[in-house]
Amino acid sequence: MKTQIVLGMAALALGLVAVKSFAPVLAYRGDATVKGPNYTEERHNTNITAFQKGDYKSWAANMAGRGATRFVTESNFKEFAAAQVAAQNGDSTLLNAFRSKYGMGQGNGQGRGMGMHTNQ
Repeated sequence: MKTQIVLGMAALALGLVAVKSFAPVLAYRGDATVKGPNYTEERHNTNITAFQKGDYKSWAANMAGRGATRFVTESNFKEFAAAQVAAQNGDSTLLNAFRSKYGMGQGNGQGRGMGMHTNQ
């Protein structure tokens, strides 16, 4: 009887570990009104200030090479800033147009990592 209880508890623990390890990965989906996985209040406030002032250098330093920095340049920052402010206010039209224009989010994760290990 004790053996069955111990085996049952072990099976339950193993099942919980298995379920927990197969949880879906939560990735940022591009909705400006939803806080992404790397969101911090401090970074958000710094970005809002940079958007309002049109300060590309402050925004780029704050982002430190993450996210949209691959697509946003000093020459298109004002357009991006206006799109971000509009998106924060619930209008994602400008942001979607910016994404289409500059090729942001076009992969949609479809590569699934294929070809990542070409040296093996």
